[in-house]
Amino acid sequence: MKSKTILIFFLFLAIQKSYSQSGEISGKIKDTLNKISLANATISLVRVSDSLLVKFIRTNADGSFKLSNIIAGKYFLMISNHTYADYVDKIIVDEKPLLLGIIPLITKAKLLEEVVVKQKIAAIRIKGDTTEYKADSFKVAANASVQDLLKKLPGITVNSRGEITAQGQTVKKVLVDGEEFFSDDPAVVTQGLRADAIDKLQVFDKKSDQATFTGIDDGEKNKTINLQMKEDKKKGYFGKVEVGSDFDKYRSSKVLANIFKAKKKLAAYITNDNTRFDGLDWEERKNYSEDLSSSMEMNEDGGMMFWSNGDDFSWGEGFPANTTAGLHYSQKWKEDKHNISNTYQYNNLGVIGETVTNTKTLLNDSAYTTGYEKKLFDNTRNRNRLRTSYEWTIDSNSSLKTLITGSIINSKGNSNYLGNSADLTNNLINETERSLSSNERDQTFIGNILWRKKFRKKGRTVLINADFNFNNKNNKGFLFSKNTFYKPGFTQIELIDQYKINNEDKFSVVSKIVYTEPLWKNVFLELNYKFENNKNNAERITFAKNGLSSEYADFIDSLSNHFIFNNAANTAGFNVKYQGKKINFSVGSGIGAINYHLDDIEKLSNRTLHFTNYLPSATIGFTPKKQTRLNLSYNGKTKNPSLNQIQPIVDNTNTLNITTGNPNLQQEFSHNIGLNFSKYQVLKSKSIYLSANLNVTNNAIVSQNIYDKTTGKNINQYVNVNGNYMFYMWSHYSFELFESFNLNFGFSPNASRHINFVNGIKNINDNNSYRFSIGTGYWGDKWLNYNIDFSANYISSKSTINPIETKYWEYNPRGSVEMKFKKIKCYFELESNATIYQKSNSFANATNEFITNLTFKKSLDKAENWQLKLYFNDLFNTNVDINRNTTSNFISQTTNQAIKRFALFSIIYNFSKK
Repeated sequence: MKSKTILIFFLFLAIQKSYSQSGEISGKIKDTLNKISLANATISLVRVSDSLLVKFIRTNADGSFKLSNIIAGKYFLMISNHTYADYVDKIIVDEKPLLLGIIPLITKAKLLEEVVVKQKIAAIRIKGDTTEYKADSFKVAANASVQDLLKKLPGITVNSRGEITAQGQTVKKVLVDGEEFFSDDPAVVTQGLRADAIDKLQVFDKKSDQATFTGIDDGEKNKTINLQMKEDKKKGYFGKVEVGSDFDKYRSSKVLANIFKAKKKLAAYITNDNTRFDGLDWEERKNYSEDLSSSMEMNEDGGMMFWSNGDDFSWGEGFPANTTAGLHYSQKWKEDKHNISNTYQYNNLGVIGETVTNTKTLLNDSAYTTGYEKKLFDNTRNRNRLRTSYEWTIDSNSSLKTLITGSIINSKGNSNYLGNSADLTNNLINETERSLSSNERDQTFIGNILWRKKFRKKGRTVLINADFNFNNKNNKGFLFSKNTFYKPGFTQIELIDQYKINNEDKFSVVSKIVYTEPLWKNVFLELNYKFENNKNNAERITFAKNGLSSEYADFIDSLSNHFIFNNAANTAGFNVKYQGKKINFSVGSGIGAINYHLDDIEKLSNRTLHFTNYLPSATIGFTPKKQTRLNLSYNGKTKNPSLNQIQPIVDNTNTLNITTGNPNLQQEFSHNIGLNFSKYQVLKSKSIYLSANLNVTNNAIVSQNIYDKTTGKNINQYVNVNGNYMFYMWSHYSFELFESFNLNFGFSPNASRHINFVNGIKNINDNNSYRFSIGTGYWGDKWLNYNIDFSANYISSKSTINPIETKYWEYNPRGSVEMKFKKIKCYFELESNATIYQKSNSFANATNEFITNLTFKKSLDKAENWQLKLYFNDLFNTNVDINRNTTSNFISQTTNQAIKRFALFSIIYNFSKK
């Protein structure tokens, strides 16, 4: 009884203490200009620790307010009224009443007459799935580019090739005011847009046209950036002229112009450059070019590869010399019901260079061979491309959109190879000398028609989409190869001298119809049907040199064929979606049948294959708060073997590495599970992002290798296996130490398993990596800005066929420092990137990558339109380009020739008129 009395006593004290720690806040709101009390002003109390809205009320008729029973702690007091500037103050509440007295509010009109408002709270906002950056909150130098702006935004990085990563994912599209402007590919766009022309920058996962229209997720998403321009920048013109040289062998010149008038946009550019593969900077390319090759695919080894610039004109290895030009015109009229966009692009790229590859091939019984190959190449490509789109908003409920693209590419290439292979005691197995030449013409015509209709009943829609593609490719070239094989007791020499003709005609059409119907409140049904037909007429002819006439007249039957390959697919599916305030989910499935028909014209034979496709999917989303989101998704997908994997034809382009087809291949089926979580606290500029993905593939299509240790020849053939998987995760935590100073941490583990066969033995290859990163930056309006990141990546790879395990650390420090001396109008920028490899058994002679670039700019006039620029590339002359690969039973390192130190002196003229 005594113990119960004591317990009740302590509970009473706790309640009294809790009650005593609650307080109240009171005050009165007045207009300082008109001296009147403000009724119905909104008073909001936000907790500092988690940005949670605790209470909100409106002021009384006399402008007074009182907030009672407030738990002691730190809060933001926010006062807003539609005609007055917002008032924000940080307060501390305890058991004593907080008397704020009269709080003055200033009208927006009066405030704008006297001061410029810096609204830090609005620097970054989360709106649903969209992260929005207020461009003016991140200070850049005069005439700075969009790229300069992007480098200052938390969660966004831009690498040396201009590829953008946002929230851990590669950005696939860049839009201007929600529309394509010279296209949407970030790797070949952004030409000429300046940072001061941008009002807001939005990052989001862009859904397909179908999902955007119907509101039902179809699983297709691309990380996208939308540049929202300031209204006053949409009237007038702006651009720049830049000419630079090192007065020796390097040069760079460009002329860029944008003209805006009402709903009309006109842009043009021309560049000539031999310092990089694209004559345009990332920030300049936004308005001037396009690439239709953005995509994602699963590699043979289970890895996932993203790229946004599959365009050979954008980047590569070696020394480039390129000329590019483009013209864009777009216009809207009749209340934006009609929208037309036209783009022409010209590219001419020549590249010469050298690459060296060292390879270790792991075999059973602890054996291995080493390989060395040196490649010299000289390639040229020339392209003309025209793209036009037209969108007609028929009425408020229907629209029609068409897109047509045509291109012609002419290419010439010459490559020479020298190489050898040796066993584990360094005894030579073979030596090879090989040369390839080719002359190709590639013509493509692509079209798309999209019609959408909404009905009176909310949620009832219909969408019809049709795509068609014509491609004609003609390639002629020569192959010369001399292989020397060192066998016990004697030497064997193999000579190949051949002329090859490859002709290919492709045609495809894909049509889809989607219908949605509301079942009941917040529940919708989607029905879809897709028809796809592809035809490929491929002819390969190989001739050997006739010994009597020295002409290529001897037809080689084993290396020649003529296939006509057709496939037709019909797929039907459904989705059911529930859309609630905090929870939404969808579940659906699709089933289809695909028929392959292969006609061998030379052998007068044919073969038919039939596959059934299953496409289950499910997603669930939870939004407990506006700034917090959790999404979980599942997608099942089949992948059918390609013509090159099926057709039984030998390709001897690389005579030591031959690939043959497998007509018995089956389709593979992949299970993909994705998890995404994001949380953002606006008032503290604190963000947490996490993205994870698991892919498990049944019947995976992989290669089996038959390796001849006596000759060093390798024969590859595709087969099906089970057990392949791939997991990756990206996480990022960022917060402000204090205003404009950011600190961030990241952790990204990856794991994959790839199964193949080596000389008939099953080989299980496990790859794991763990990347840790830390970074900090300042993006304010001070004379010194900086951004520093450091990451450490532990990589391990092991194959069951051989006990040799590859494991090493890879370190990636990088940083940039920007100094702005506004009074004398001078600007410095130092950028440094490094990749430091730990030495290992597999990479004993590890070479580190390190490059530092320095830029100095001096403005010559008051408006800072005329500038002198001195750019030092690779300041310490240490630039190397190295790629490492640990896949299956192969370990390789490739070193490419790279442009090293030079100094480029440039004159820049920026012009604009609002």
